[in-house]
This record gives sequence, structure tokens and C-alpha cells, in this order.
Amino acid sequence: MPMRILTFLLLFIPLCGLRAELVWSPEEGWHVVGGVTEKLVGPTGEDYSNAIDMMNAARKDQEEGNQWSALDQYDDVVDEYPNSIFAPEALYQRAIIYTDRNQFDAATKELQKIVRKYPNYEDFNLVVQALYDIGEKVQEGAIPYYWGIFPGFYNADSSTKAYEEVVQSAPYSDYAPMALMNLAMVANDNEKPEEAIDALDRLINNYPDSFITSDAYLSLAQTYGALVQGPQYDQGATRQSISYYQDFLILYPDSPSIADAEAGLYYMQETLSGNRYDLGTFYWEYRNNPRAALIFLNEAITVAPDSPSARKARELINKIKSGEKPPMTPYDWVFGRYKEPSDRQYDDQSEIDMLTDEAFQIEQTDQFLTTPGAEAAEIYDPATGTTEDYMGVAPVLADPFLDDPIMDPVPGMDPADPYIGPEFEVDNLFPVQLPGPNTPDQEAVDKEQQQEAENENLPSGVQ
Repeated sequence: MPMRILTFLLLFIPLCGLRAELVWSPEEGWHVVGGVTEKLVGPTGEDYSNAIDMMNAARKDQEEGNQWSALDQYDDVVDEYPNSIFAPEALYQRAIIYTDRNQFDAATKELQKIVRKYPNYEDFNLVVQALYDIGEKVQEGAIPYYWGIFPGFYNADSSTKAYEEVVQSAPYSDYAPMALMNLAMVANDNEKPEEAIDALDRLINNYPDSFITSDAYLSLAQTYGALVQGPQYDQGATRQSISYYQDFLILYPDSPSIADAEAGLYYMQETLSGNRYDLGTFYWEYRNNPRAALIFLNEAITVAPDSPSARKARELINKIKSGEKPPMTPYDWVFGRYKEPSDRQYDDQSEIDMLTDEAFQIEQTDQFLTTPGAEAAEIYDPATGTTEDYMGVAPVLADPFLDDPIMDPVPGMDPADPYIGPEFEVDNLFPVQLPGPNTPDQEAVDKEQQQEAENENLPSGVQ
């Protein structure tokens, strides 16, 4: 028995290695090669003669320019032999025809069908290349044609779809990083910086060793730089641009684009330095706050020591330290100068900020730790002179094994829960004033104790 199994394996394994492959040549047309498995074109082993004839007829129409007929015949192959090696090839040929007719979205859909349904397609790399070619063709300005006849308008989304499909379908191919770079270029050309930043960020993080990653760093810095509106506006994009310029200069010191990066970095640093200088000037001239002004002016020098803004900041720092007062503004002439904050005010404000932050953290912690329910309190019953613990507004359930008169219902009332006693009426749900030295009840108690003490000849207050 073991010898038979071994013999079977020795015969079967080589046969499994003979894969059927669909090949086309001008002399023979479409034909299947692959040894003994050439007749097994699908999982059910259907006869492939008819499929071969349909593929050859479609290819003939395709070469003769009868594209409509070729599309229909390739579509019939897919419908009739969906599980054969002919189906993905027919879809690929349909995509080629659609691309030639500038029906880019239709071509992309055909290629996506191959990716989804036939991932083991022998020429899968050609599918990825075809998707990339579609994106590149549209990116270069090709316009779509409706039904392959009527010209339409330029649509960058067709390029974006094709490039994204390349990245999703073949993330480990050489086309993926190039597709991401082209995605960023298309987005920038169509004034969509957010999409460009997303594509470049994916390129940097997912393909750090690609030959175009250096270009991605530089392009990302330039994209953020294009968002900067000047020193008078928010500087978030400026800081991001500076960061990527610096990364580029550190990681790629031998790049031929070093000069461009240094120029871009200088401009961004000058912009940020100008922003710090403007803020320092504002606090000195309009808020009479030299301490805050000095902080921002020193930042201007730190960011770009050799910039024009840094030179102006040094001059203004010297004025402030010399005790020179800022020029009077119209507001100052009418209402007087702002009162300069004292050291005590700075310290007080710092302490207030610290305490506010601490109180916020305590509050958040308490809210996290506190369980639902009311706080425990004490209530005083004037009728009995007793004090009971009040543990919340939720009704207390009676214990069937205890005879507690407190849990008896109130006479003349029909409570919703028969186990709710009088201590849970609305008037008794909140703490009341406890007996003290100034209340009539306490005075009566004191008087009674004093009389008892006198009768027993004991010192007052002793029980």
C-alpha cells in the first residue's frame, strides 16, 4: 500500500507543475500550452475548442479595427467560460480596447475585475502596468470619449482611480510608489493639497527605501509651503514645511535638489521669524507688555538668526532693555496706556493657570471614579428625635426575613412601591437642620437633663 501511494505521488506531482498557459502568436492565434493539462481550461474541464475559436475571432476583429464586435465577443467568452483561463485574458483585451478608445473609466473597471476575480492571472503584472498607463495618460491631459466617439471634458478623477488601484492591487510592486507620487502631482495640479499630502505621507512611510522617496520629502515640504499665507497668519503649515525641509537635508545630503531645499527652508524660516517679530512688536506697542514681547522677539532670532526679521528683533530688544517706551497709539492718547503687568501679576497668572489645570484634572478624575447615585447624608426626624442615615433617592427594597416598621407604608397613602416608608417622602429626601444650642428642641433637652441632675445631686451635664 505505501508503495502505491509513493508511485501515485511521483506521477501526480510533475503533472501538477504543468500549468496551462494561454499564448497568442500571429501564426497560430490563441492557443493553450501546458502539456497534459492543456485540455483542462477550467475547474470542470469543459472543452476549450469553442473558446479558442471565440478568442481568435475577437482578436481578428480587434486587429482589423472592428472594436465593437471584438468587445462583444470577448464579453461572450467571459460569460460562457468564467472559470477558464480565457476569462481574464478576455477582460484584459477589453481593457486594452477601452483604453485605445479613451474610455478610461471602463478600462479601469475591466482591469479591476481581473484583480478581484483572477488574482492568479498569468500576466498580472501587465494588468498593473495597464492601470498605471491609464493614470499617466489622463495625467498628461488625455480627455475621455463617451462611447469612444464623443469627446468629453478632462477628468482628473480617472487618473486618481487608476493610480489608487495600482497601490491597492500591487502594493509591493515598483509601480506603487510611482503611483503615489503621481497621485500627489495630480492633486497639486488640481489644487487639492490635502490629497497630495496624504499620498506623499503614504509614500514616505510605506516605501522609505524607494528611489523617489527623497522627492517625496521635498514635494511634501513644498506642498505645505504652498499653504503658507504669510507671517500674519497661522504658522502650522510653516512649521510642517520647515520640518520636512530639514528631514530632506539630513537624509539626502548628496541630492541634486539640495539647493532648492535650502532656498525653501530659508524662506519658511524667514516667514516664521517674521511672525514671531510681529507678535513681539504687537505686545510691546499695543499691550505695553515688554516681557511677552521679549519672548517672541527671542524666538524670531532663534528660528532664523540671519534673517531680516531677526535683525529687526535684535534692534527692538535693545530698545526694550534700554527702557524706551513704545510710541503712543490713538487708543493710548484717548484712554491712556495699558498698565504694564507687574512681576506679581505674572506669578499670579502662572499660579492660576497651574491651579486651573490641576482642578480640571481632579474634576475629570472625580467624574471617572464617581458611581451613579446620591451622596450619603443624615436626616433628622423631629417627631422621634432620631437621626437616620440617608443613602440616596433610590427606593430601598424590604428584606422578607426582617420585620422593620420603618418600611411600613404611610397610612392613608397609596405609594407606588409598598416598601417605601415615610423617610422617603419628598420633604425628607434632603438633610434638615440638626439640633443645636440655639434650637427650641435642644433647649428643652438641656433643661430636662439639668433637672435630672439636680434631683440626683449630680453636676450639671452629667448623665
